[in-house]
Amino acid sequence: HYFIQSNLRVPMASGWLGLGVLVCAVCLYNLYPWQRLSAEELREHLQNKVVIVCGASSGIGEQVTYKYAEVGAKLIISARSIDKLENVKSNSLSKGASSVHIIQQDFSLVDELVAFKEQVLAIHPKIDIIVLNHAAIPLGPWTGFPKQQDPNFVRRAFSINILSFIELTRLFLPDLEATGGLIQVTGSLAGWMPYMEAGLYASTKHAVNGFFYSMQQELAMKQSSVSVSVYSLGLIMTNEMDTLLSSESASEKIPDIVKGSVEECGEIMVAGAVTRPKNVDYPAGMVKVARFLSFMVPQILDLLSMANLGGVGYDEMIDIHSRLHDLGNKIKYQVGNH
Repeated sequence: HYFIQSNLRVPMASGWLGLGVLVCAVCLYNLYPWQRLSAEELREHLQNKVVIVCGASSGIGEQVTYKYAEVGAKLIISARSIDKLENVKSNSLSKGASSVHIIQQDFSLVDELVAFKEQVLAIHPKIDIIVLNHAAIPLGPWTGFPKQQDPNFVRRAFSINILSFIELTRLFLPDLEATGGLIQVTGSLAGWMPYMEAGLYASTKHAVNGFFYSMQQELAMKQSSVSVSVYSLGLIMTNEMDTLLSSESASEKIPDIVKGSVEECGEIMVAGAVTRPKNVDYPAGMVKVARFLSFMVPQILDLLSMANLGGVGYDEMIDIHSRLHDLGNKIKYQVGNH
């Protein structure tokens, strides 16, 4: 017994060491998660391309729209708020968009997306890129908010975050096949690991990963000309997110390595329209480490979640999220607005 055990120690130790070296090498290789392209290269590939941006009224979708505008794309932008979309349209035209058209759409109404496609094709009969970015972001512990437990609320969150994504893929896939097009999907770190302050949101983003990574394999098997890129995003500092965090004096407590710039996020996604990566992690270091821990040491996630609360108890956490919810209503940052 001792002989077998002692002789296994070296190869087992070597195996763990090799795995550690491999993981470090992969992380270093992916430290810069996207290929930077010059403005001339981007314009050469993307000028006059027809791009649909879903959830374009604010945040990531707004910045993606502006970055596509800068390279001369033809834009169709959609969300619920016409006033916000009009502002995005005006800014996009001033930044160089070839054209900008607005379609008002509530993406929780999945059955109405056939009519949405008809409106799109009435504007442009050929589609090159669709950006699936709209999202419902219900925050707070699920057990502490009866509203989140309402089946209608749950159904609405899933309709916006995943069911509409699947339906839009079904509807536009034939059109994208005709142009060798691209589906860009705004995913989340919450799609890779659980988070007790956003259980419902994390559930929808896990579903996004499951569907679109499977779709990548399926399209490769059938030798489709369509590409799917999933962007696994961490904490992106949109104006709305900065307002919410500042209200609880949390922004300055969050290390910069955890935060991602919304402007750079837009640049990454537009560059990805040329390079077509299967997955991009941003901010790279934080997302990759978190993904690694979630797979290799899942028990540590509970410890990190508790440490992240900084000694805050359950009742106090509910109170914090209640205040954030009230502020979210004031700044129109709530379920279905994006």
